[in-house]
Formats: sequence, C-alpha cells, structure tokens
Amino acid sequence: MAPREFGSKLLGQSPATDPKTLVGRTMEFGAAEITGDNSKYYMKLNVRIINVEGRTCLTSFNGFECTRDHLLRMVRKRNQKVETVIDVSTKDGWILRMKPWTILNGKPPTKVETKVRHFVMNFFNDVASKSNMNDMLRKILTTEMQMMLKKSGSKIYPIRFSEVARIKVLKSPEFVPETVAPAEEVKAETAEAKEKPAKKEKKKAPKKEKTEKAEEKESKKKPEAE
Repeated sequence: MAPREFGSKLLGQSPATDPKTLVGRTMEFGAAEITGDNSKYYMKLNVRIINVEGRTCLTSFNGFECTRDHLLRMVRKRNQKVETVIDVSTKDGWILRMKPWTILNGKPPTKVETKVRHFVMNFFNDVASKSNMNDMLRKILTTEMQMMLKKSGSKIYPIRFSEVARIKVLKSPEFVPETVAPAEEVKAETAEAKEKPAKKEKKKAPKKEKTEKAEEKESKKKPEAE
C-alpha cells in the first residue's frame, strides 16, 4: 500500500516465503498513479516497506526523482544550468538531501550564478524548516514550490525553469541509518589481519635458510673427496 500521505492506495504485489523478508524492500512507481494527473508522468516516487500486517505491506516515503529526459529537455543553448545539493530538515524530523535544478535565461557572470545558488539553498532550508514532510511532497508534486522559487528568484536574475531533480531520505521517523563502526576499531581489525600472515611467513623463512646451508656443505665436500 502507498504511504498515508498518498492515500494508502494499492501499488502492487510482491512474492515472499516469509513476511519478515519484505521489511526493507523498496518499490518505485509513477506519481501519476497516485495523483491521477498524467502530466506528472516524469515524476517517480520510491517507497520502503516498514511493516507487514497480514497480507498488507505498509510503506513509507523513501525518495523522489524526475526522469532525465524531462530535465535535459529544459536545458537549451545560451542558458545557464545551476545545480545545487542541499541537506534540509523538516519540522517532523525528516532529513532530506535535495538536488534542485535552476535554468537561468542567459549566461550571467559567475558572481550572479553564485548569488542564485545561495538563494536556492536558503529558499529550501526556509521552506523545510516551516513545513512537515507531507506539505513538502504536496508542494513538489503540484509544482507549487518550483513556481515559488522561479518567481522569487527571478528578482536576482531571470529564471526560465526550476525543478527538484532528486530527493534522497537520509533519516526519517521510520528509518534510521545503520551506525558505522569507529575508525579505531576498524584500524585494530586491519592490523590484526596483517599480523597473522606475517607470523606464518617468519616461521617458514628459517626452513629455507637451513636447506640452502645444507646444499652448500654438500657441494664443498664433493670436490675434496675427488
């Protein structure tokens, strides 16, 4: 089933011998399947299964992406593309990594391009801090947020097109990333792995030396006997 913010609609079926193995699986589908708006064919949503109740899999939002052909169609000659990567936090505890595209109507100087990039970063940080996850998704799917950015950003320099190219969920109430082992523990493990083969080589080395010395003694004795 789709997440609650998308109306809990049926998305599909997945085979499994044990329901526990379904938790953590991801699924991709088009935004048009949920919104019913075929003009949003280029938007793709990703969900993660977080719980299984009987034969029903409950999911949570896991990412968003626009098709590459839709994005490249907006990039034309004599236009400047400004890509930005931003980590934002919503009111309800979601941490998202967003990658918006801003197409400027011309090729401005580098200073102007930098101002636009800073404006885009501040814009998304401000919107995310005042909104929850459901509001953010609704504004992006309806392109309300993109139009707001285009209108307010055009005061700095005319913006021809703006879009959220990708969203990655870094942390959510339903999903917490695995903790990484401290660097000291990793170094200790690698040191132990290196020491073990070194000890074996040292034990084998003296045996080779003895055989070489024995061969030298035998070669010296033979000419004396002749």
